[in-house]
Amino acid sequence: MMTRTQQYLFAAAAIAIVGLTIGACATTAPTQLIQARDAYAVSNSGLAAKLSPTELYDAKKALDRANKEFEDHGDTVACRDDAYIAQRKIELADVKARTEQDRMKIFEAKKAGGVAKDAQATSTTAALASAREMLKDERRDNDTANAQLDVERQGRLSAEEKLAGAMKDLATVATVKEETRGVVVSLSGSVLFASGQYALLNTALTRLDQVASALIAQDADKRSVVEGHTDSRGSDAINQPLSINRANAVRDYLVARGVDPAKISAIGLGSSRPIVNNNTAENRSNNRRVEIVISNGTVSQR
Repeated sequence: MMTRTQQYLFAAAAIAIVGLTIGACATTAPTQLIQARDAYAVSNSGLAAKLSPTELYDAKKALDRANKEFEDHGDTVACRDDAYIAQRKIELADVKARTEQDRMKIFEAKKAGGVAKDAQATSTTAALASAREMLKDERRDNDTANAQLDVERQGRLSAEEKLAGAMKDLATVATVKEETRGVVVSLSGSVLFASGQYALLNTALTRLDQVASALIAQDADKRSVVEGHTDSRGSDAINQPLSINRANAVRDYLVARGVDPAKISAIGLGSSRPIVNNNTAENRSNNRRVEIVISNGTVSQR
């Protein structure tokens, strides 16, 4: 039974891990930022740079904020929001540039005379009207997109709060730590299984329910691998199948509790990856474990 102080420490560690998991570890720019960068590069070398520089500059400021947020904190909600806003401002700058270009055509036609009768001027006037309608549509779409963005932002915040709570609860029943391969959740084999068996104990189900809640709350791109481990006592012919059977038992239970089967796999590693030597009974007990590794990687077949 953990003391109250230990529970507080576990909770603090879980919250720190959530922070790492949610934002700071991203190494790949989000799709919104990549698209905004590409769109700005095109517009900055086109009409918008000459005919609507003020609007394009506003877009660049939003893009700069998104780039800085990504450099400082990775793929965060703020980064995606600023990138989205930049994209919309770039599109608006492009529409205004085309409108200004049409106005310039009309002005040139007037200088040449005969605007009312000149077929080209008439065509240009029609093009200007079309551009104005496009601008109205663009503004209306921008208002709609901003409303949708607010809904999406609230949804992401709610999901992040749910994940933080699930990881905090998980830290009270399992060891949770951040490694280079991802977030690793470790459960003692003695808590989950009887000696030499791979049928889950009834006492293990509550712990695994909390694991399932934490996995379900993860971002959509997260994948999990259940690893079964044994100590070095016994032969590989016994330990290897025991470890995979235990990993599969945990995976099957988590899937039954709502974890997407396409996002979780199971492997057995036998005694090949001890965390301590097997010289004492306590060390062997520590090596007999199941680990769930949560990462951005792909999930292999069972």
